[in-house]
Amino acid sequence: MRRNTKGCAERDRRRPSGKPLRVWTWGLLCAWCVLPPARAADQDPVAEAEKAVKAAATASAKSAALVELGTAYLRTGDQSQAEAEFKAALDLDPHRLAAYLGLGRIRLLQRRLPEAAAEFREAIRVAPNAAAGYAALGEMELDTGHAAEARALFERAVALDPSDWQSQYHLATLVAEAGETERSAELLTLVVRSHPGFAPAREALGLQLLRRGDLEGASAQANAILGQNPQAAEGHQLMALVLWKERQPEAALGEAGQALAAVPGTPRMLALEALLLWQANRKRESRRLFAQASKIEPHAGSAEVFCRLLVCDSRDINIVADFLRRNRWVSEPSPEP
Repeated sequence: MRRNTKGCAERDRRRPSGKPLRVWTWGLLCAWCVLPPARAADQDPVAEAEKAVKAAATASAKSAALVELGTAYLRTGDQSQAEAEFKAALDLDPHRLAAYLGLGRIRLLQRRLPEAAAEFREAIRVAPNAAAGYAALGEMELDTGHAAEARALFERAVALDPSDWQSQYHLATLVAEAGETERSAELLTLVVRSHPGFAPAREALGLQLLRRGDLEGASAQANAILGQNPQAAEGHQLMALVLWKERQPEAALGEAGQALAAVPGTPRMLALEALLLWQANRKRESRRLFAQASKIEPHAGSAEVFCRLLVCDSRDINIVADFLRRNRWVSEPSPEP
C-alpha cells in the first residue's frame, strides 16, 4: 500500500507501476492549427515570402507565393495587408483553396462570422475533396455552438483525411457528449499517437479511461502529460481525480491545488477540493470553494453535474450525495430581499 505523502505521490506520478496509479472549441487549438508553423527566428517571413512572389515564374506559382505572403502578414497582425495578398492570389487562381481559408481566418479574427462561413464554403466548393475547408467551417460552427453541424463537418474532414488530428480531436469531444464513449476514446488514442505533446487530448482520453474504471490507464496519461510539462494543469487535474478514486485524499488535494494554481477557477478542481476539505473536517474552506464552483458552474449543486465533474462511479455516489445534502444551500442563490 502506498503512503499518502506528497513526496510519494510525486515519485509515483512520474514512475508508473504495474498496479493502478492515480491519475476546445477552436480557440483551444488556435495555437496549433490556425496558421502554419513559423519560420526560424532569424528569418523575416514577410521578406522571404516577397522574394518567392518575385521569383514565381507562372501564375499558379505566384498565386501560391501570395498565399504564403498573406500568411506571413497575418502572423505579424497586419490583417489588411494579409487580406490584400489573399485576394491577389485569388485573382490569379480562383481555385486557390488556401486563399479562401486565409480570408476566412481573417473574418474569424474580426468576428465577422457570416463572412467567415462564406469564405470556408467557397473553400469547400473549389476543393470538395480536401479536408481543410470542412475542418475550418466545422471549427467555426463549434465555436458558435452548432454542435450537430460541426460534427457533420468534422466527420467529413476525417473521412477525407484520416491524418487530420485537429478534426479527430474535435470530433472526439462531440461524440463523447453524445454518449459514444468508445468511439471518442478511439479518436483520442489516434490524436495522442500522432501528437503526444497535445495535453488536452491526453486529459480527455484519461477521463474516458476513468469512466471505464481504468485507473492505471488514466494515470499513465497523467504521467505522460506531467513528464512533458510538470506544471501542466491537465496532468494535475487527471492525477487528482485518480488519487481521489484511490482514496488518497491528501495527495489528491495537493494535485488539485497545483491544477488550480496553473488554471484558477476550474469548476472540476474547485468541486473536488471542496469535497476533500469537507471530508478533512475543514468545513468553512470547503463551503467557500463550493460556492466558487457554483458561481462558475451554476448547476454544481445537482448530483448529476457534480458527479459528471468528478467522473463518479458507483462507489462515489453516496459520498457525493451526503456532501450535497449537507451543503446544497451553499450553491443555491440567495433569496431576494
